[in-house]
Amino acid sequence: MNDDRLDTSVDIVLKRLEMSNESFTRYRFAQCSFAQMWGGGGGMASSTQIYSCEAYLNRQRAEQLNNANVADFSTDGD
Repeated sequence: MNDDRLDTSVDIVLKRLEMSNESFTRYRFAQCSFAQMWGGGGGMASSTQIYSCEAYLNRQRAEQLNNANVADFSTDGD
C-alpha cells in the first residue's frame, strides 16, 4: 500500500472512530437516563444508578474496541 492510500485510509478510519464515539456517547446518555427514570429516578441512588450504568456501558465499549478487527497498516499488502 502506498503512503498516499495509507494516509487517506487512516484519516477515514479516525473520522469514523470519532463519529462512532459521538454516537456511543449519545446512546449512553439516553440509555442511562432511561435506566435512571425506570429505576425510580431521584436522590443519591439516582446518581449511583447513572454512574453504574455509564461504567457498565463504557466497559462494553472498551471491550468492543479492544476486540475490533483492525487492519495492520505497518505491512505492505500490495
